[in-house]
Amino acid sequence: MYRSEFPITKHYVFLDHAGVAPISMRVKKAVERFTIEALEVGLSNYKLWMDRVEEIRSDCAKLINADRDEIAFTKNTSHGLSIVTEGLDWKKGENLLVCEKEFPSNIYPWLNLQRKGIKVKFIPFRGGEILIEDIERLIDSKTKILTISSVQFSNGFKVNLKKVGELCRKKGVLLCVDAIQSLGVIPMNVREFHVDFLSADGHKWLLSPEGTGIFYCRKALIEELNPPLIGWKSIQNDYNFDHINFLLKTSAQKFEEGSLNIMGIYALGAAIDLLFEVGIDKIESKILSIGDLIIEEAEKRNFRVKTPKCREERGGIISIVGNFNPIDMKKRLRKEGIIVNVRDGAIRISPHFYNTEDEIFKLFDSIDMVTK
Repeated sequence: MYRSEFPITKHYVFLDHAGVAPISMRVKKAVERFTIEALEVGLSNYKLWMDRVEEIRSDCAKLINADRDEIAFTKNTSHGLSIVTEGLDWKKGENLLVCEKEFPSNIYPWLNLQRKGIKVKFIPFRGGEILIEDIERLIDSKTKILTISSVQFSNGFKVNLKKVGELCRKKGVLLCVDAIQSLGVIPMNVREFHVDFLSADGHKWLLSPEGTGIFYCRKALIEELNPPLIGWKSIQNDYNFDHINFLLKTSAQKFEEGSLNIMGIYALGAAIDLLFEVGIDKIESKILSIGDLIIEEAEKRNFRVKTPKCREERGGIISIVGNFNPIDMKKRLRKEGIIVNVRDGAIRISPHFYNTEDEIFKLFDSIDMVTK
């Protein structure tokens, strides 16, 4: 039903949504609508644009079960994470926890804190999984925050955020989640999971263009978190240009220091509308079913599956290793019109809800042609 929303299906079998995903027709139309209005009527539509921005902010809140005042728009995942790293009141000697195999956007902002005397403690990635026991073992009286991806980018391991959140709350440790590899395909509930901060860009599973992200800050922490960037939109009564009064906003909008990427937010809003229309639960079910098929086909060929096979422990990524060079295989598949990626020495396959079983069979038929 929704394949017509994705013209890329006419040219490719696209299985790299964990990388940079294609956009849908309705996202294209939303951007076109904005550019036409900007071209033909310009500032005359500014209030309508901002009204739509606030509607989309509410949708972003709904996506993660937050309040709209807890949502700020950012440039990307790194931007949101950096708001946390630079905004918290750090004391020399404190430490933080991060998985040793995180994507760099969830490592470098934290390593940058070492200049302040903050210790970075790495959680081991054992057999492609993060163990709750390892997290608990590393927490001590100086641990301020745990930062973790909801789904690991290399092999698709899905952390049990509920258990992690309960542990952090019990130990008095803040929880920051990089949700870019799950948001849009796996239900997220920041309340149930005791998440304090969350950051994600829209260009993967949310099916939106690069350059517009979502940042969540739990309401009770908004005042405590100091904006690392300040501008005119950080301030209450931001459109009162003639009167300077340095009072920060009391919502997460204080982290939006200047003019917003309205066109990007329009695109993000259209993408989220589509996901809501399909249903996040249905999307998750479809992706897990396709994942089951990928695992089955891989095991038929005696390939090693690096992703947990248990549905409760994986997201939309399936990583496989076989009797082939993954880099060469990726290139050969691209020539066949099949787009996958390589991470950590494995072929990484990441289908979305509009992909089909026939496309998975085509993928493995193409792999067979190379390996025989």
